[in-house]
Amino acid sequence: MKYDFDKIINRKLSRCRKWDDKILKEKFGLSSDAIPMDIAELDFECAPSIIEAITNRARLGEYGYTYDYDEYYDAVIDWNKRRFNCYVKREWIKIVFGTCGALHYIVQCFCDKGDSVMINTPAYDPFAEAIEQGEAKLICNTLKLKDMRYYLDFEEMEKQIIENKVKLFIFCSPQNPSGRVWTKDELDKLCKICLKHNVLLVCDEIHRDIVFKREDFTTIWNSNKDICNNSIVCVSPNKGFNLGGIKSSYLLIKNEKIREKMFNYLKKVYVTSPHVFIIPATIGAYNGGEDWIDEVTQYILGNFEILYEWFEKNMPKAEVMKSEASFLAWINIKNVFKDEVELKKFFYDAKISMVVGSYFVKDGEGFVRLNIGTPRSILLEALNRMEKALKLNNIEIN
Repeated sequence: MKYDFDKIINRKLSRCRKWDDKILKEKFGLSSDAIPMDIAELDFECAPSIIEAITNRARLGEYGYTYDYDEYYDAVIDWNKRRFNCYVKREWIKIVFGTCGALHYIVQCFCDKGDSVMINTPAYDPFAEAIEQGEAKLICNTLKLKDMRYYLDFEEMEKQIIENKVKLFIFCSPQNPSGRVWTKDELDKLCKICLKHNVLLVCDEIHRDIVFKREDFTTIWNSNKDICNNSIVCVSPNKGFNLGGIKSSYLLIKNEKIREKMFNYLKKVYVTSPHVFIIPATIGAYNGGEDWIDEVTQYILGNFEILYEWFEKNMPKAEVMKSEASFLAWINIKNVFKDEVELKKFFYDAKISMVVGSYFVKDGEGFVRLNIGTPRSILLEALNRMEKALKLNNIEIN
């Protein structure tokens, strides 16, 4: 490999929230030697092109207000075209400060108090927070679990949309927490239901940069020729390129009426000048980080193979979902631990932080999510700790 993903960087030096001793103690009761596998960000040094772009900008020595200049739009347009065969015009793009914040603004912009908003569960909890804090009504459409793979329940989905007069649908593609990559046919069926019932589709695609078989991923606009006129796509280099702290995100909105309403609302809540490092970081990622993202994807896939093998050998009663994207392992542990109290004790004894399934709004109970986007030696140490915790807790593996 051209890049060294085995290199361990001391993330405590950067006051990284994921690795912070105080936060690990307060949140999980863990000591400073804990291995954090909860927050969804990578433990790798960023692509050299990003480091160079940010460093060059920082070296100028002044950090006043900036603006979204041409090179940014050129990079975004080219990346979407080159990587996802998605054709975007400059006027469709709007910089926002993080996808979670954008979801709050979208709900507030398009929903009146009491309007119904649908999500698929299990789901990333901030989806529900955006809906509830926007005083909308949360409608959960449960994903069907078959042979440790999630499927969309279109029949129940349409029934719920009709019964609850759903106005907006927040959809995750690829899906968090499972890493499921939806097929083009599945996306087309979803789009047809939304179009039929005039439901504004908001598609969160922030995990799309790390997909193990790129040809399997279809951006929502390429799944149905009409959905681009009734949708908002949330995109970000944050997950794939590890830019979460910069909050470099943007919206894609083709429909002029939807775009005008959204952009006017963002002005109203003063989402104006971008962070001074958003522009160079995004340009650095999209113009110079393609080799890096391809290599980190293969490295993470290798981590998954190690994880699958470990669970098959050491905890066969657990089931690890075969991930198709991102760096988050979704694991069914219902047959290993009787409840989340027992689960939390196990990971506490292993000195590992994780995310319990109940965090994911609904339908995640009995699961755990582990972030394996980390150098291999750290992953192997975490698995070694888990093996010791199995013995400490007298857990039968067969």
